[in-house]
Amino acid sequence: MPIQFERREKVARYVDAQTGEEHGITCELRRDPLTGHSGRVAHVLGFRLHPVDFAPMIEASRHHCPFCPERILSVTPRFPAEIVPEGRIHCGEAVVFPNLAPYDQHSAVVAMTHEHYVPLSGFSDPILRDSFAACLDYFRAVQRLSDTPYALIFWNYLPASGGTQIHPHLQAFVTDTPGNALEDELAAGLRYYQSEGRPYWNDLVHEEVQLGERFIARGSHTVWLTSFVSQSLLADTLVIFPERRTATALTEADIAEFCIGLGQTLRHFETQGIYSFNLALFSATPDREDFRVHARISPRVYMTPRIWGTDTSALQHLYGEHFMVRTPEAAAQDLRAALNL
Repeated sequence: MPIQFERREKVARYVDAQTGEEHGITCELRRDPLTGHSGRVAHVLGFRLHPVDFAPMIEASRHHCPFCPERILSVTPRFPAEIVPEGRIHCGEAVVFPNLAPYDQHSAVVAMTHEHYVPLSGFSDPILRDSFAACLDYFRAVQRLSDTPYALIFWNYLPASGGTQIHPHLQAFVTDTPGNALEDELAAGLRYYQSEGRPYWNDLVHEEVQLGERFIARGSHTVWLTSFVSQSLLADTLVIFPERRTATALTEADIAEFCIGLGQTLRHFETQGIYSFNLALFSATPDREDFRVHARISPRVYMTPRIWGTDTSALQHLYGEHFMVRTPEAAAQDLRAALNL
């Protein structure tokens, strides 16, 4: 079945306690065009971002941070020599070392920079490029010794994202179990390919460019969209590499363009009052003609900062149902002016 962007509006009625007048609040139910998973546009009425002062937390964490340059080489572990003969991988300021709280057999942390804290507007192209290039160096080192197929990267920036260290760092791991979200995408993408004879991701790019509602920018190596069904309250940014199936196939030019766009996106987030995010890179195996590498950048905020109310409730955490307080279409319109690839 061709790509469909399914949405249904619903109206919740209520009677105002002061005036006795009846009013309606509109919400919207959407379905992801690949997986069919539902999501909602809701809670729009009166929502606004509240600033959060992280300065005390940043300063308090600085004095015992294991990723700062004066400690990193003395306190972080080294890889076994058969994986990385030098013990750690260095790329510019980025340092890769084993994760002591591993997600799988091969699991690493990438300390991205010497600086303990970097604001969203401070992530330069070299910092981002060296950090992601270091991840790829680690993947290639592991996959020389193991046939473990899936190479994944994620980034939790500041506590609202679930980050446990202020110092900027990526997580990189290689696994034979890529997780529920990627497994769902792989299964749905294969069904689409068998039905339509083309990769879903390339058709998605074509449809979104034609519609223009969620399309943001297109470079030589990447396409930038907002996701029709987002996992963030404020709409996810989706970055597709139309020619790549695996993370290890990404070229220097691919990474360079991705990091230019990522830096511009993060600077735009800061202008919008967004202070935290998650990023994940989704990668398959070389034989998957139906799949294309893509990244999802998902803003994270506190719903009510004064009581540290997170943006993840039972609806998302237990029902697996995401909702957006801002439409992806509105988010794309704002971000479009910020990206120049």
